[in-house]
Amino acid sequence: MSDLSQHGLISTLQRLGSHAGLEAELAGRTREHPVALILPCHAVDLGRPAIRRIARELSGAPFLSEVVIPVNGITAGERSGVRSFFRDHLALPHRLLWCDTSEDQLPHPAFRAGKGSNVWASIGLLAEEERVGSVLIADADVTTFRREMLARLAFALVDPRLGYAFAKSYYPRVSDRIYGRVSRLFAAPLLEALVRTAGHLPMLDYLRAFRYPLAGECGMALELAAALPMESGWGLEIGTLCELFLQVDPRLICQVDAGVRYDHKHQPLGDGARGLVRMCREVAQTLLGYLAAEGMNQERGFREALLYNYRSEGAEALRRTAALAAINGLPHDAAQEADALAAFEGVLKELLAAGPAIHRRGNRLPPWRQPDKQAQMWLHRTMID
Repeated sequence: MSDLSQHGLISTLQRLGSHAGLEAELAGRTREHPVALILPCHAVDLGRPAIRRIARELSGAPFLSEVVIPVNGITAGERSGVRSFFRDHLALPHRLLWCDTSEDQLPHPAFRAGKGSNVWASIGLLAEEERVGSVLIADADVTTFRREMLARLAFALVDPRLGYAFAKSYYPRVSDRIYGRVSRLFAAPLLEALVRTAGHLPMLDYLRAFRYPLAGECGMALELAAALPMESGWGLEIGTLCELFLQVDPRLICQVDAGVRYDHKHQPLGDGARGLVRMCREVAQTLLGYLAAEGMNQERGFREALLYNYRSEGAEALRRTAALAAINGLPHDAAQEADALAAFEGVLKELLAAGPAIHRRGNRLPPWRQPDKQAQMWLHRTMID
């Protein structure tokens, strides 16, 4: 049984047991408040077993009105194969949104291939049509996917007794070992180090209330989704949470226990141009940029103190992970963990050395509530199946 603790600025909806009637109750409510799923896919995802499992699970979901599948990384000649795959495996109304584009056809200067741009384009489509009340977002590489995780998110949004406008999933990143290195060894220690350095700023306390701020699964009212600017890169999740802090009463935000162990493809550590190192770079750029806009001092003394505190918090994260693995009898590679932490520290050191003006505002896509003619024209030109 999960704990019952409620702390911080947002509600935590734990899974206390099975709810046999959840989907039936949800199906009744979504007839009046339709819910669509956005399932961003890259060509690599389409060749992995996970997508077949996801399609099979979604095919039995009575609470989804449709699935919008934005795809990138494929050629025009490969589109027919993608159409055939989803037609054969996904027994639910669905549309494909082709998000590959050339440099002279960009809908916005910040648009670049990837999940953030895929999600943004899909929200633009749904916002223009206004046929659903809420949208869910899920990753396409989850090998342990069960539709219950989406049902619980949708329930938090459409049940009027709950009254939430945004719901974020959280789950244990454990399979054969403990994963989630970017969250465990970078994002969480960085947030703690920021508090030690800058104090309990409202945005920091709000972010620390999330058990898994970098989780890819979430849901929100369509009206809210259309009001949010979005990061086109790896800063999507943390940037969305920061933007929500600026626009939404925290009482309208919750985090929902997905009720499942979560596993997906594991990124290599990589370097500045790819992998987990790039992910950390973009997460930190987005986070520090929002905090700077909130007035957090990022002068030299602050940056030196932040790096020192991150080293301390990172070392504690290593110790706690080792203890957690040991007490649960899980394999643990201490050297590999230490290498990851050193790489993440290098990312932060490099960013802080660049000075306070590090936020790449060029990665932020505009909200659809403020229509951009170029973006709307691109959306209409883009082939939708």
